[in-house]
Formats: sequence, structure tokens, C-alpha cells
Amino acid sequence: MALPKGLDLRSLNVFIEASRAKNMAEAAARLGMTQPAVSQYISKLEDLVGASLLDRRLRPARLTPAGEVLRDLADSLLTSAEQALAAVRGVGDHPLPTLRLALPNSLAATLTPYLYDIVQAEMRPGHFAMRSGQAIDHVRALLEREVDVVIASETTDRLTGIESYPLFRERLILMVPADFDGDAGSISVLAEKLPLIRFAGYNVVGQLVERHLRRLRVNPPRNVEFDSAQMVAAVVARGAGFAIATPMCVLEGIAVGHNVRALPLAGPSVSRTLHLLVRGRELGPQATMLAALCRRVLTERIAPRVNDLMPWLGDGFDVIDVEKTKLNRRDK
Repeated sequence: MALPKGLDLRSLNVFIEASRAKNMAEAAARLGMTQPAVSQYISKLEDLVGASLLDRRLRPARLTPAGEVLRDLADSLLTSAEQALAAVRGVGDHPLPTLRLALPNSLAATLTPYLYDIVQAEMRPGHFAMRSGQAIDHVRALLEREVDVVIASETTDRLTGIESYPLFRERLILMVPADFDGDAGSISVLAEKLPLIRFAGYNVVGQLVERHLRRLRVNPPRNVEFDSAQMVAAVVARGAGFAIATPMCVLEGIAVGHNVRALPLAGPSVSRTLHLLVRGRELGPQATMLAALCRRVLTERIAPRVNDLMPWLGDGFDVIDVEKTKLNRRDK
């Protein structure tokens, strides 16, 4: 039997998520898509199979009998496809014929050279591609199979079929011009002397900073914002202002030649945790290996630089010891 032209695994995956979610909005959030895009996928699938899959007269919409049949069979098909990919990638001298990795802008220049070296030496992928950008774009790319691995602050709580491997945790700090010698005892005092250079609102660090400012009930003027650590560091280095950032953002700025330095952020500590995200079962044991290589780079290459530049940070930059975490959980 010939399959309808245009029927693909992505369409089936969108349908499965929509059938599991309470509504289209929740399905869109899980998939990292817009609600209209989810609806378009399902409408196209209905046209291809020649049957209505959702009863839209009900609120929320429910599966029709045809939809229930497709859900059960499509779920098994997707599982088989994931297992097939995992099996193929485990064959031969190059266990990963292709490895496509996406990481945040705040890690790009700092982590890429070391990660490239160690992955090439230890995993020997036939084709290795890396991209940087915003987390929301990378999670969507992972779900749509444009990349195989993502390093992000996202958790897998709302992402079905995605596995997470914690890598490291870093605390918010101040990024100031290298020659700054003023009072950095509080954000309010500092903001009276220098403008706050913000990260864009859709940037993960930017969102973390904005939540922290709201908790402190501090609202410096919103004059300027940028969407990458390199751009923020470039403006701070010129003496145009200060930023609330992370140790990796400071290292990223220094890595591309911007003369900035880090200072402690007064008040309650706030941190983010970076994870390695993969589609479940596809990379098999290679996912655990890649996460371990990332932690080795962080421990051997990045943590010493953080300690040298920010000796006051203490545990504010912490590579996560997975085995120790497992032992602590068992003890509890």
C-alpha cells in the first residue's frame, strides 16, 4: 500500500502530543510551536488520511474514533522509528554518523573550541555541526529533528519524549567595565551611576534577570537591551553601563576580546542550571557519554578560569556531579 504523499513522522508526532494534551495551547507549549501551527499540522493530517481526527464541536476537542485508532498505531510507529535511529547510530567505527549540537550564545565562543576537540577525539562523529542562538529556537529545532542535542536552561517537565542530563549551575553576578571602581553594593546604587544594559526579554538570562529585579522591586530604566552575551559585553566594555549576567556571559565577552570584569551581585543568590537535552532513546548510551564529556570540559577548562577571575564566587559556578547527586537521593 502506498502511503499518502506528505505523511511524515513530524506530523504524527504533533498529532500524538495534541491527543495527550488537554488543549491545543498546552500541546503547542510542549512542542515549542505556536497554536495555529499545531492546528495546521492536524488539519493537514486529516486531509492526508481522509478522516476527521478531532471532534472540534467539544470543548476541549476530543479524539474521534478514527483519531483514537491513529493515536494508538502512530505511537507505536514513532517508538519504532526512535529505536531504529538508535540502532543505526550504534553501528560501525563511527557510532554517530551525524551529531548536530545547539548551544546558547552565552557559551558559544567559550565552550566550542574545547568541546569540539574532545568530541572529535572521543566520539569521532562522521559529521559534527554546532550552532549557537536562543534556547526557544533550539528546543523547537530539537523537537523538529533539525538538531540532535541541545544545551539549554530548559527542563523537560513540559517536553514529552525529551531526556535531560544536568551539566552545571551558575549564579547571577555583575558585569562591569574593566576600569570600574565605584560602589556596587546594590543594584539601585549602581544604576544611579551607570545604566543597566539588559539582555533581551526572550533571552533566558534576560528572563532570569527580570524575575530577580521584580522580586527585589527594583526597576532601572529600560533604555537598551541586546540578545547575546557578546553584544552586552561589547557595550559594557565601552563604559556605557553595567549588566546583570552569569560567569559564562563574562567569559564569553572576554573570549571575543571585550574588556569586562565580574563583581558579586549583592542580595539573595539566583542561579540557572544548564542541561543537555536529547530526544529520548535516539542517541542511546552516546547521550550519557556526551554529557560526561561536557562536564569534563567544564571541570578541566572552564571552572579554573572562573576561579581565577572570580575567586569570591565560591559555589556560584558548580559542575554537577551526577553520581554524587544519585547517592544523595538514595540516602534520602
